[in-house]
Amino acid sequence: MDAPAPTPLRVVLIEDTAVLRDLLSAMLGGIEHLEIVGTADGEADGLLVLKRERPHLVIVDLELRNGTGMGLLAALHATPERFGTPRTVVFSNHAHAVIQAKCRMLGAAAFFDKSFQMDELLNFIEGEAGAHALALA
Repeated sequence: MDAPAPTPLRVVLIEDTAVLRDLLSAMLGGIEHLEIVGTADGEADGLLVLKRERPHLVIVDLELRNGTGMGLLAALHATPERFGTPRTVVFSNHAHAVIQAKCRMLGAAAFFDKSFQMDELLNFIEGEAGAHALALA
């Protein structure tokens, strides 16, 4: 009898640009042991998805349709009883060192610049999914 497949890494993607959200969703969909369980384009919708899905990992842009990714990070950081404790990754064009430091202070595990770090983001997430699968094995 085969062992059951490990529970996939549950990911929520919060990105305001539909084209990029769709592109990232397609790329992430090809990663083994990963499931995108929700997407949002704004802070309020993102928080609703996070509360409902309680993912393992959140990818968030800082500039959103309404609200900000920084506001979302602050809410996650301040109220883990409401959202769980997902690892957060920031994927943004606003990569100044001060902004990155503030994101890390609010619990971001990593920060990737949209301009040139798409491959690094995907490698990081692939590593997270692999580590998650190993931890459950």
